[in-house]
Amino acid sequence: MRHSVTIAQNSEVSRSMKIRHNGTLMRIYVSQSHHRDRAEVHKLIVQALADAQITGATAFLGIEGFGSHHHISDAFAVDSYVDLPILIEAVDEDDAKIRRFIPKLESILDDGLVTLERLQTIFYRSRTAES
Repeated sequence: MRHSVTIAQNSEVSRSMKIRHNGTLMRIYVSQSHHRDRAEVHKLIVQALADAQITGATAFLGIEGFGSHHHISDAFAVDSYVDLPILIEAVDEDDAKIRRFIPKLESILDDGLVTLERLQTIFYRSRTAES
């Protein structure tokens, strides 16, 4: 279901911007140490998202965090094992496409957290090769 709202902006030239309420954001939380078949899990997930033609994905390296084991890791520890958190965000306008990806994600992920949220797309710009 698509909803849109037109917002008038205060400027010399009045423009309108559509806010669309039809995007889905998938957040995937993993640890830097997670591997599957000698490959880093976050890289496997980002590649699988690209293969599934999800609109976009980004992996962020956290500076501090903990998961189900409640062991806090941070980037500033110099004398202990550091296992930093990684957050992967994937966005697509097609909620069904994101949900169809979940079984693939389950086949990759042994440990982690996955959430889904509806989002409002303010705008999306993509440069073409001609630009």
